Amino acid sequence: MLFWHFIIYGIAIVFVIFIFFFCVVLRIIRRYYHFPIPAVLTRVIDNPWRRRFIQKPRVVADRLKLEPGMIVVEIGPGKGNYTKAFAERVLPNGKVYAVDISESIIEYLRKRVEEEEIPNIIPKIDNAHNFSFADESVDRVIAIACLPEIPEPVRVLKEIRRILKPDGLLSLSELAPDPDYPRRKTVKQWTNEAGFILQSEYGNWFVYQINFCKS
Repeated sequence: MLFWHFIIYGIAIVFVIFIFFFCVVLRIIRRYYHFPIPAVLTRVIDNPWRRRFIQKPRVVADRLKLEPGMIVVEIGPGKGNYTKAFAERVLPNGKVYAVDISESIIEYLRKRVEEEEIPNIIPKIDNAHNFSFADESVDRVIAIACLPEIPEPVRVLKEIRRILKPDGLLSLSELAPDPDYPRRKTVKQWTNEAGFILQSEYGNWFVYQINFCKS
């Protein structure tokens, strides 16, 4: 039995190392030839192991200090696994708008929300460079491993600042295996240029979550 445990752990370590180096190579290529991340890699990054041990949805949600009745915007919600954790925190009257420019992602979320009967998640096609939300109408904006994938991230951050309430909070979270992974220093430079100041930060070089408020 102990032998097989070593085999399993060994395979897991080799797999992690492979993904790491694959992402490094992919990151170098995308530096010169920008293209969407392959769907298979997206599924590798967004996996149950990540949500159970690395970026736990409930922990991410706890750090946002969400309260009932809040209006939340999540950019790039993916499969909606984190969206659900946010939606639970703002019940009964709060809403979570899961926004993306991809129709397929939004359609998938609409079906999931209907099947799981989650009334306060609103999947919505929207453009991060020109949100449809009114000025200072949102309590929280969250982007998990997606901001660097959007062209002109500083422009996106300025648009986020526009829709955030004066006491609102922006939360950015990144994971190293993502080919677009930015260093904390880079994220802080972007947010500073867009008019945000650091509120709190968590994690390490591999995975981090940083919260900002309006300056």
